[in-house]
Amino acid sequence: MGDYCAGDCLRRRTAVHDFPGRAGGDLVRIVTLVFVLFAAVSVAGEYVVGYGDTLSDISLHFYGTWEKWVDILAANPDLQGAEYLIPGMVLHIPDVAGAISAPGSSSYETQIPAGAVVIRSSEPVLSRIQRESAGFISYRSLNPLGYVLSTNAEEQGVVRHLTALPGDLIELDFGADQGVEEGRVYHILRQCEEVEDPETGDTGHIIRVAGVCQVESTTPSTSIAKIQHGYLSILEGDMLVPYQAASDIRVQNGPGVDRGLLWVLGFRDRERVCAYTYDVIYLSAGSSQGIKPGDVFTAYSPSERVKDVNDQWVYTAEIPIADVVVLTTEARSCAAMVVSSRTADMIEVGDKLYLSRSQLD
Repeated sequence: MGDYCAGDCLRRRTAVHDFPGRAGGDLVRIVTLVFVLFAAVSVAGEYVVGYGDTLSDISLHFYGTWEKWVDILAANPDLQGAEYLIPGMVLHIPDVAGAISAPGSSSYETQIPAGAVVIRSSEPVLSRIQRESAGFISYRSLNPLGYVLSTNAEEQGVVRHLTALPGDLIELDFGADQGVEEGRVYHILRQCEEVEDPETGDTGHIIRVAGVCQVESTTPSTSIAKIQHGYLSILEGDMLVPYQAASDIRVQNGPGVDRGLLWVLGFRDRERVCAYTYDVIYLSAGSSQGIKPGDVFTAYSPSERVKDVNDQWVYTAEIPIADVVVLTTEARSCAAMVVSSRTADMIEVGDKLYLSRSQLD
């Protein structure tokens, strides 16, 4: 098998013979090159998938058209679908007619390092911490187990700080009498600014995840816990709920129903004026509208009805603004990460967006 350049190109190692001392060596070299180039597009071959490759790109490379990707898929029966391409996979490339006598099975040319992020439909693409710290919008009052009673609990006899950071000890207002045991882990939540759904008029609050703590000791009525993760500075009065580890998100980028118009209700980072790549935004649609974690959408600026220079009513174009991946869902809202920005027109709180099912490249 020849040498291949993963990703952008394919290089086939060929022997171009020159016969020293024999007239016509250059002509032999040219004829050999022409034969090799012809053979590359007329007989079955192999290609090692690189990062960013799609079947359409590979088809365009070999056949000069993207339409032959179906033939490549058919020639590799172990490849379940176009979205299952992964770097290092060896694909069998059929001839231009799309027929090979004995289709082989796709295989791995190289080992993918453990923990590497591989983008395909069956692989996680986002970190657990990103999902656990996404936060959410609640339209009802929360019922926490308890609250942060004090911060920096280890600093006895010293003026206490107003906040606590990872590694600090905090005191909780519930203890052994409420079933708390050493080693228990809790999420620390904070109720933040009020938001209103422009469609329904319902009001709720953004609930941000301040951190994660683990209990080190207990008394009948209180507990001492160490902050393991801090996404915000921990404050007295922050709420505590049982820790739940986030499950893997499977990217849902196949055909599906568009989710229509919705509103941007807020950002995870309250200091943001607009959302950049990898920022988390809160949207006014959730599981009740069929949205699931892992859904991939392209967000468009919706068209508007305006009058043109001839005083005629026309509709403006729908402009794609960004691609988003849903991290978590509530009944009527969801948290989504901006994975790419398509224009300089950034998403802002209060924007109305049209979500269309998107194929993640």
